[in-house]
Amino acid sequence: MGNDKKVIFYLIDGARPDVLQSLVAKGELPNIKKYLFEEGSFQLGTTCFPSTTGPAYLPFLTGRFPGEHDITGIRWFDKEAYFKGRWQRNAMRSYCGYEAKYFNEDMNTDYPSLLEIYPENFNIYNMITKGVKEENDLTKKQKSKLYFNAHFKHTHHIVDEIGHAHLMHAIQNQFRFIFAVFPSIDWDSHTYHYEDERTIESYRIADRSLGEVITKLKELKQWDNTMIVMASDHGLTSTHTHLDLGRFFKKNKYRVLEYPSIWTLFPQVSVFISGNSFATLSFLDQKSLYYKPALYSKHAQVLDNLVREDAIDFIVMRNDESSLSVVNQEGEAHILIQDDTVAYKHISGNPFGIDETPGFLDAKETFDYCLYSDYPDALIQCKQLFDSKRSGDIAVSANVGFDLRDFWEIPEHKGSHGSLHKDHLHVPILLSKPILDHPIRTTEVFELIKQYLDGQ
Repeated sequence: MGNDKKVIFYLIDGARPDVLQSLVAKGELPNIKKYLFEEGSFQLGTTCFPSTTGPAYLPFLTGRFPGEHDITGIRWFDKEAYFKGRWQRNAMRSYCGYEAKYFNEDMNTDYPSLLEIYPENFNIYNMITKGVKEENDLTKKQKSKLYFNAHFKHTHHIVDEIGHAHLMHAIQNQFRFIFAVFPSIDWDSHTYHYEDERTIESYRIADRSLGEVITKLKELKQWDNTMIVMASDHGLTSTHTHLDLGRFFKKNKYRVLEYPSIWTLFPQVSVFISGNSFATLSFLDQKSLYYKPALYSKHAQVLDNLVREDAIDFIVMRNDESSLSVVNQEGEAHILIQDDTVAYKHISGNPFGIDETPGFLDAKETFDYCLYSDYPDALIQCKQLFDSKRSGDIAVSANVGFDLRDFWEIPEHKGSHGSLHKDHLHVPILLSKPILDHPIRTTEVFELIKQYLDGQ
């Protein structure tokens, strides 16, 4: 008898672990409480930097961080490619428009996704479709119109309800893996507030879907061999103030290349924003990527002005070939890199608010070291980001309550994510099997799913 194990992944986009726990405690999410909290596993997870939809799906589906795929944001700029030819396709990218179709091609082929590994699959709303048969990409024909209306008309919940209907269809077919995105929690949090009643209703929709799916699986005699995974790709905080980073640089006398105004003549700096609380900057007076000494010798004034802005939590840049510099208003610290290990050293300040490490730490040690700090997994997350050339010269992380995009953000966002702060990095991870007993990175969910499906 063959292995007939199955996995259904609910990606409840933008769900916060504290809000989820509170709703469960109040009895608002009875199915999540019974099947995931009580009969399964609930643990705190950490997502990636930037904590942004799209890039933050990669850890779940491939077991790798965005930097390992060179997909360093929902928008990215490739300095090397830009100077080889500004208008070539790989010089820059925004997955918020028609270029979303390139996401699959941009992924690192060394790290196949679960959808490629398990071809008996179905996909619902997920932008990563490599490995999915066209007829099994169930929302492909509806998605553009539904998402357009959701964005501009705020018709959010219908998207999740239609997704649920497709999910109910999918589970009655032969499958090994289903990836279903429920985007409304994120949309309602951006539009209203992460605790607005309309946002809470999005949590309830996911809960009702879970209950109906499990009831059907039981009818089909498939519940015992199916594992449900429910997780978020990022947290989210409410936003009271926008610092438009493009306008900031214009006020500081720089010609700016940014989406959608990528036609700027003779640009001096690129400003590429993700989730609105994260940005990468590339200064275009030098073809190669900058190290901090040369960068500050040419651009110290604007960088000092940037760090003094209330909206800016910190900036990160390459200090030299084996260290990163983290700078905020209080001073500077270094992330030292030695092969796959990292260390944290105070220089003139302590932007992450954590003690210096006792030496170099491996990935597991550094996860535990700062899990409950204000910047979970900060050292590894900065490293993985700057391992990619598309991290630019500088990464910018916004303070809670602020974000980095205003003029081009239509309609206005009242919630943001993307930063390295715990309210954006912490995510809920839930399984219908009682096999998870400690906090994990979202990359580790990939291995849990693979082990289950492979019968290990």
